[in-house]
Amino acid sequence: MRSRIWNKYNQKCAYCGKNIALKDMQIDHINPKALGGKDKEENYNPACRRCNKWKATYSLEQFKEEIQKQVERLRRDVAGFRLAEDFFMIKDSTHKPQFYFEK
Repeated sequence: MRSRIWNKYNQKCAYCGKNIALKDMQIDHINPKALGGKDKEENYNPACRRCNKWKATYSLEQFKEEIQKQVERLRRDVAGFRLAEDFFMIKDSTHKPQFYFEK
């Protein structure tokens, strides 16, 4: 079953699309158990460690909202981020995140 989940999106994280080795893949509950999701293969996505950690018990929509908040948090809290924006090293983007599996 683990191999089937890994191959579901061609050995890529379902969320960010980065390649993941089978040994490094984490299995994410698309609908978290905390929100009533089931322990069934159709509720599993392959995930990299970073995405799985950030998604935690969020629904897909909540996870997208959390990702969107990161730019504002960085802008507010990290002077180096604001400096990079001022020198056009970082492009301000208002597009909504799209998961790899949605493309």
